[in-house]
This record gives sequence, structure tokens and C-alpha cells, in this order.
Amino acid sequence: MSSFVLSRRNLFQVAALGGLAVGAGSAFSTPASAQALPQSGIFENLARLQVKPQAMAHFLIALRANAMDARSAPGNIGFNIFQKIGSPNTLFVFEQWQNAAAYAVHIKQPALLAMHAAAKTDLSGAIGHEFLQPGSTGTGAFWAVPDNAQTTANVLVEILVKPGMRDTLLERVTPLLPTFRQAKGNISFDLYKSVNNPNGLVQIERWLDKPAHLANLKRPVITKIRAAYADTLARPLAKSRADLLDVTLA
Repeated sequence: MSSFVLSRRNLFQVAALGGLAVGAGSAFSTPASAQALPQSGIFENLARLQVKPQAMAHFLIALRANAMDARSAPGNIGFNIFQKIGSPNTLFVFEQWQNAAAYAVHIKQPALLAMHAAAKTDLSGAIGHEFLQPGSTGTGAFWAVPDNAQTTANVLVEILVKPGMRDTLLERVTPLLPTFRQAKGNISFDLYKSVNNPNGLVQIERWLDKPAHLANLKRPVITKIRAAYADTLARPLAKSRADLLDVTLA
């Protein structure tokens, strides 16, 4: 699998080509230095979109058309649309590409340009982008849309750690991940490092259904992972976590 390295300058050139905006904030922030995007091959992007309440139905048509176009494109691994439970006007898009070159081709396609045209009237702000790279062994699984996608339980945790503590947290948590992935009903449990923010991590979980996820919360490993987080966090997990509904398919 070939790699395509983007410098800070190239990052914003790519963003400009697709009409993208790199948002501000702890998780969705501009790179502070000339840091390159992942060189390991797989390119992942997590986008946050705030939709005007009256425009959701209209915007989802354009966004889903872009998703279907992306999923059939050369180099695409996965493209998923999630709606935040409890905040239905907030959408997240998680896309994976074999490399940044494939992503750069995608952002010029008519379906994406049509989505951005709809975004001009349907969104209440700019699209925030968080570029990611695997933070642990086994991360980067194929995030296909399962047949029962609309009934899966999905969890996004935008972790913010104290300066210099990200590697410490990864060292503690990585040995626990196989336990989660082997749990009954787990589809994937991945931890990513933010390219935008050296103190940022993104944890994404997909479970077969809500009961499977709730059963996991009662397992002893939960106590272990919370202990691993304890002294490394700059923001409580309760303020970092979002439950998501998969709305990739109509």
C-alpha cells in the first residue's frame, strides 16, 4: 500500500480543493506545526457537521449520495455517517482511504462538490475535520456498513489528555483493547491519534446492538480502562463521549 505524505501547506491545499474547513477547538484544530499526515498508508478523517434543524432531510440526501459515491471509489475502505443521539442536528462522518492520494481524488468529485453546495445553506457553520492515524495495533479495521447498521450501538470519545501524556495513555490502554474486541457483540473498538492535536485521541466503538454495548459496560475491563485514563485526562470522559446512530443508509 503506497503512502502519500502531506505537509501542513499541502494539508490546506487539499482542504481548499474540497471546500473543507479545519475547525478550531480541542479535537478539531489546526496543526500547530508542519506536521505531516500519516505515512503508514491508511488515511482517516473524522468530520463534524452542524445541520440546521429544518434542513436535515435535504442535507442528508446530498451527504448520503456523497457517501455512496465515496464507497464505490478506488481506494476507499469505509465511509460512515453518524447522528449524535440527544443532539440530532449534529452529524459525524468517518471515512477511511487506502492513502491520502485517494482522498485527494475524492474531494474533487461531483458528489462531494454537490454536498458542499448543499452545506452552504443547510449547515450552521463550517465543517470541522480531524485527521487521524492508528494509535494501537489492530486499529484501522474495515468499517463497512453492516446489514443492520441502523441498529448498531456506536460510541465516539474525543479524548483530551494532559500535555505529554498521550503516549502514557496509549501504553496503558493498548493491552486492554483485545479484551473489548473479543467481547460478545463487538464489531470494532479502535483508538486513533489526532494528527491535528498532539494531546488528542479519538476512540470509536461499534457494537452489534445496544444490549451488547450495555453488557460490556458491566465487565471488569471497564474498571481497568477507566483507571488507565484517570490521571492522564485534561477533560472528563463524560464531556468527551457521544452515542451515535448510524444513518449512512436511508
